Amino acid sequence: MLTEAELQKQWERLTFTDDFIFSRVMHDENICRQVVELILGVRIGKIHYLSAQDEHKTDLDSMRIIMDVFLRDDNRIITVEMQTGHKKELPKRSRYYQSVADVSTTPTGAKYRNLPDNILIFICTFNPFDRDLPRYTFQYTCDEDPTLKLQDGSLRIFLNATANHLDSLDQKLQAFYHYLQEGVVESELARTISESITTLKNNSLERRHYMTWAVKMADARYDGYDEGYEEGISIGLERGAYQNKLETARSMLDYGDAPEKVALCTGLPMEIVLKLIG
Repeated sequence: MLTEAELQKQWERLTFTDDFIFSRVMHDENICRQVVELILGVRIGKIHYLSAQDEHKTDLDSMRIIMDVFLRDDNRIITVEMQTGHKKELPKRSRYYQSVADVSTTPTGAKYRNLPDNILIFICTFNPFDRDLPRYTFQYTCDEDPTLKLQDGSLRIFLNATANHLDSLDQKLQAFYHYLQEGVVESELARTISESITTLKNNSLERRHYMTWAVKMADARYDGYDEGYEEGISIGLERGAYQNKLETARSMLDYGDAPEKVALCTGLPMEIVLKLIG
């Protein structure tokens, strides 16, 4: 069991690449917009958050996933994930994330032609593939004629934050990589993120949320081992994340936050938030 002193030290050491901080900071629409537009190289429309650290599954028996940042604008759905541990199954993981994003945002009776573009961004603190590239962008192409693209609206981008050769990137994106790598502030975006993290860390309520979350994650890992090593860890973490959202919601309600804000910040359905009040 982690002591309060150990949790405090962890809290002080957290950076933008830690899941808790990343999801909190990216819930600032201004920062989220700048990060996404910088990576995509295009402007995006008004952001509608679909969830933050929310649990998704296609049906009762399907595998559950927790998305760091899940949003849409007028024309596309965008999932942004911070990946800090090298996972060999990352390509298939990305495939599943995109499929869940499609299913969870497509109403019954929708026309295929009306499906929005589906973009997945994995920001990796490791090199996800065996090439020394700063980013890997994947779209479906025809094996027989690589100039022929499927044009199904899906796009997957993996950022390699460990890359040393960044000359192919523009200066603003290079500065973002330097911030990911060493916390070096060389751009207005990096400065804004850094200031947001400082504000977050000075918030006693957020610190309490993190400590509750960290304890739940530790308990989930322990429970996960009992359920079967890697598979059990995944199940345990997902259960712990949901319990953490409930605890966070209770704390926010006790603090006086409106139910609408609680639902938005935690990703919990409004009916669940209202039940917590009752």
